[in-house]
Amino acid sequence: MPGSVRWAGWLIVCTLLAHAAAGLRAESPGPGILDPPPAPAASPPAALPSGAEAVGGDPLPPPEALALAQAAVPALAPAALLAARPATWPSACLGLPPPGGVCAQAVVNGWVIVLAGPDGRTAVVHVGAGAARLAESP
Repeated sequence: MPGSVRWAGWLIVCTLLAHAAAGLRAESPGPGILDPPPAPAASPPAALPSGAEAVGGDPLPPPEALALAQAAVPALAPAALLAARPATWPSACLGLPPPGGVCAQAVVNGWVIVLAGPDGRTAVVHVGAGAARLAESP
């Protein structure tokens, strides 16, 4: 009996810790990250090359990633896709940690997307896990 009580106690402690950690992850990720992500556009952006399979030799990012990237840089609207490449980051900050900030350690797959505005200005956006962070802006 004492062994099963001890095991049940550890189970309760571990469950409470897991719930606390989940609550911490549910907080707002901070400035520069879209939360919640915008709803995807009803039609694909006009800037996408029609029938193209790749941009710069890499596959096209999914429409959700493009929508997140374009929403992260409203100053470039309507933005055209210049380049996109798959990326993997070692943290939830998508390779762009805030000054003095803390990032959750997790492998995050996503995209590095380069957009161009009608006036020729460009922006580099990191997109992954339903978030977009501006790396270089106009």
